[in-house]
Amino acid sequence: MHYFDWRHILSLLAIIALTLALYFPLKKRSERAKKIAIGCIIGLNLFQHLFKFLVWPHMWGTGFALENTAYNACAFLILFAPFAVFGKNKLFRQYFAYVATCAGAVASLFPVWFVGKSLLTWEFVRFWFCHALLFLSGLLPALFGFVPFRWKDGWKFGLLFLLMLCLLLVNNVVFLIACEGVTGDALYERLLVQSPLWLMGPSDEGNLAAKILSALTLPIFRGGAGKPYTPILWYALPVYLAATALGYGFGGLTVLIAHLKKAKNAEDTQRSIEAPAVPPEEAPETQEEKPSEET
Repeated sequence: MHYFDWRHILSLLAIIALTLALYFPLKKRSERAKKIAIGCIIGLNLFQHLFKFLVWPHMWGTGFALENTAYNACAFLILFAPFAVFGKNKLFRQYFAYVATCAGAVASLFPVWFVGKSLLTWEFVRFWFCHALLFLSGLLPALFGFVPFRWKDGWKFGLLFLLMLCLLLVNNVVFLIACEGVTGDALYERLLVQSPLWLMGPSDEGNLAAKILSALTLPIFRGGAGKPYTPILWYALPVYLAATALGYGFGGLTVLIAHLKKAKNAEDTQRSIEAPAVPPEEAPETQEEKPSEET
């Protein structure tokens, strides 16, 4: 596979088709029906993530491993989904809708792990399935109006994103030490390999994104030239700014969608009020038969 060849485009079209196939039938259903459908999507994704060793043939018999935990951002969001979408915390609901939609879309648009490889594998099917469901878990609640954006919360999105990175690092350290017995230099090496979103430092310092992030990072945290980067802190400032800016952009989009829906509903209501009343059909008059006059 290569980016945006026919196989990649076909996988993207499948996600779009699935989104439309769910959105339009649910659009006119009750709020309860919409929440049940979203709950089924979240539950299915949660089940396949926790029980990969039972669901996916290429993972049968592997047992519970690091990959079943919150080892990267998408895995964390899958586990966090039921609490964010159905919980009462509006900030978490906004954050999840924004990040889950972006994470599912970006992972599907740029599946770096499969470049140059065949897509006809169970691993790609698993990858496509979980990211498609993650995308829907974030997007559908926003489209159905379950995520009222609050401008005062926008500046918190970047902080929540950094907190998520910290939780990923803690999860990986605890699991590797407690469940696999990895310690010392071996632990650090494993963390470098298992470094979601470059939280341990860029995997390729020559990468354009790595150069931009390093240019915006304080030298004390930057590393490079054989020195280790300071986990998370090395790009905390640019990541916070980017996550917050994108959060405001996503929030503005949800506000626009809500405004358009409100305007359409008002227009439909006004139209029904102004429509002329249809007079009831008048019953045909029956002529009374006159009695015949006798001569």
